[in-house]
Amino acid sequence: MEEYRIRVLSPDGIERHVLELDPPLTRGTPLYLAGGPRRMEVGPLGDCREATFEGDPTTLGIGPRDTVQVQYRTGTTGPWLNKYAGTAVITGSARSEVGRYKLQGFRYRRLTEVEVRTLLAEADLGAQVRQLFTDVIASGQLGSTLLPPTTDTIPSLNITSAAIQGNFWPAAKLIDERLKGRSRQTRTYLNPDGSTQAKDVNPDWGVNADLRPVFGYPTGTLVIDEIVTGVEIDGMDTDSSTLVTDVRVVFAQTLAAQGLENAADGTGNRRYQDVKSPLTYPISVAPRTFGEAWRGLPLPVDVSLFQRLPASNAQAFATGFIRQGAPNPPNITPTVTGNWSALWDGDALSAVTIGPPPDVTVSSYTVQLLFSDATPLPDGWEAKVTGGSISQLTVEARDGLVPPNGGSHTASATVSGPNTPTGVALLGDTTRSRLAGAWTQGGNWSSGKTVYIQITPVDPQQPVVLSAGTLVRVNPALLAASATPLARIPTLNPVTARLPGWNYSPAATAQLTLRDALGNAVETRELPIELLVYDTDDDGELYTEVRCGQRDEAEALSFTSAISARDQNATTDAVQAST
Repeated sequence: MEEYRIRVLSPDGIERHVLELDPPLTRGTPLYLAGGPRRMEVGPLGDCREATFEGDPTTLGIGPRDTVQVQYRTGTTGPWLNKYAGTAVITGSARSEVGRYKLQGFRYRRLTEVEVRTLLAEADLGAQVRQLFTDVIASGQLGSTLLPPTTDTIPSLNITSAAIQGNFWPAAKLIDERLKGRSRQTRTYLNPDGSTQAKDVNPDWGVNADLRPVFGYPTGTLVIDEIVTGVEIDGMDTDSSTLVTDVRVVFAQTLAAQGLENAADGTGNRRYQDVKSPLTYPISVAPRTFGEAWRGLPLPVDVSLFQRLPASNAQAFATGFIRQGAPNPPNITPTVTGNWSALWDGDALSAVTIGPPPDVTVSSYTVQLLFSDATPLPDGWEAKVTGGSISQLTVEARDGLVPPNGGSHTASATVSGPNTPTGVALLGDTTRSRLAGAWTQGGNWSSGKTVYIQITPVDPQQPVVLSAGTLVRVNPALLAASATPLARIPTLNPVTARLPGWNYSPAATAQLTLRDALGNAVETRELPIELLVYDTDDDGELYTEVRCGQRDEAEALSFTSAISARDQNATTDAVQAST
């Protein structure tokens, strides 16, 4: 005998009641569902997704945003096991005899609504995600609904993950776009002919039926054999409604620039002035076997996404001054304390202090940074100062492949200071391409890569403190981590299996054995499990549907992809319009 019941919690996580199908008189109101629970979807890691059912609103007592757990046991004395948990986003009307209910897992609803408020320090990726959930739970945004993560539900992955500032990102967005792509494993599956196929996968995540966060790779194999009574294995329609093979990462918050170009053709310097344009990076995320398809991914100007490039030499000058009795020519070398490496070491507590020379009142300082020939092409600068402001940033490059006589190949770009709270100032694609022509390595002639940071002090007689000042470029590993989870290609030969009852736990793979009418094995194959659906048929019998190779039906995916495309286009349009 199999039994199920529901447990209802308030939005803050306080238990309201537990309803059983046939409770003893001492336990109160029985559970009234029309046909039983329907379509409780759970991922291979145990993460809960969507569930629907119908029932009597008066006795169910489920209000908006309540948390509902569905529990199950075999026999009448066995332990109750949590099979599903989600947030009620549609609840039945009290005026209806039969109300309709829809639940969504925390990954897809509540964790898209709460924010990450703390710095996630550099750590193992699993430990970093445990910290994220610990901090979100401690913030009180979810009440007492979620249980804290453990090393069993979020294990360490033996991958060091760089520090990342929460910056009030939605928790789900931060994990999907910035964290899960930092790890990838290759899984091998068995084909019917005995050959194998490999598939690269990122960690999955969510909240399981116990209301505990999960993150990592599913494990275990569910053995499914048609020789078992009640087991049916069928094919599924192949869906190709969503295709993403390439992602264009877009940084829209850039600066207009002006500068000089010299093409080494004897025509001399040419001035240019570029309007704002986005900085973009194209990233291939999947093979183009089924065609080429692009998706845009707007990212904020977050300093954690960039690498600081160290300079090989640095010095400072007083470039605007009043002599006030100083000798002629006056001393324009300011007093400097601190190590210049503080400008690119990423440590907010280390800094360089620059003060005025004797008998000189300084209206502006210029810090000159020289970079080695091997320095990669930058995307912009990072510059932070206290006691003053960054009034101008300039980068210059001279090509060592072209002889200096007659005009060497040179380029420069100047902007009017950082425009972000992080102190990062980015160049758009147009300006960056101007620098690229002169930003070469090697050659027989003298080359150079130089940065000038102009600082205006608040008080001309007081020092300024520069805590950051160097070139930056996007971290390619973190870009790939943000983009690769968006890959979508069709899955060939997906399979669905129907099993009697609910007594099946999520697993990574399914080993499927198909048999003929006489019970002889026709083929055995192993596929990744994409979804388990705990359901009830029209006769009230419980069954589990295991989807392998494709998570949703083609029709549902088509609708979902249309909505996703609309939302994605709206976001991208808004970002691009801001440039």
